[in-house]
Amino acid sequence: MVQYATASELQTYLQQDVDSDAADQALTLASGQFSQAACTWFAPMTVTYTTLGTQDVRIRLPFRPVTAVSQVRINGVAVTGWSLVKNMVYRPAGFGTSCVIPPDQVEIDLTHGYATVPDAVKAVVLETAAAAYSVPVSAIAGEAIDDYQVRYNATGGGVQLTRAASDLAQQYRGTLAA
Repeated sequence: MVQYATASELQTYLQQDVDSDAADQALTLASGQFSQAACTWFAPMTVTYTTLGTQDVRIRLPFRPVTAVSQVRINGVAVTGWSLVKNMVYRPAGFGTSCVIPPDQVEIDLTHGYATVPDAVKAVVLETAAAAYSVPVSAIAGEAIDDYQVRYNATGGGVQLTRAASDLAQQYRGTLAA
């Protein structure tokens, strides 16, 4: 899993010594939650996207931002004449057909994600990880001694994005150009 900040940076942010394993865990969870909320990664990833063929001239790719497409195949045969615009691949001849049984299979080899972590993303991930690190996860909300009673947290704790992190993640969900 990718971390958008380091344990050393979290230590500086908190201005205190940190347990490196606990800091790494908080940073990994905060980074993952931010990526999920933003619908993108801040590290390039190469994948093969597979979908059914269509006579439409475009296929919308479910990754953001798509930075490169290296190859398009229909039923395992490489095709040409396609172009990448934003997060869609266009091909005037279409991408096979979905009318045959079984339908054509389209495979698109692509790279998506940002090459670097912007400072604003690093800042909100540190903020989120710091909040998680500073408040240990505990399912117990309270205890009593006489007539013994234990109350539990409804959520059980965990890493939750801060308001600033959620707001910034929403900005990354918009339309992106490659």
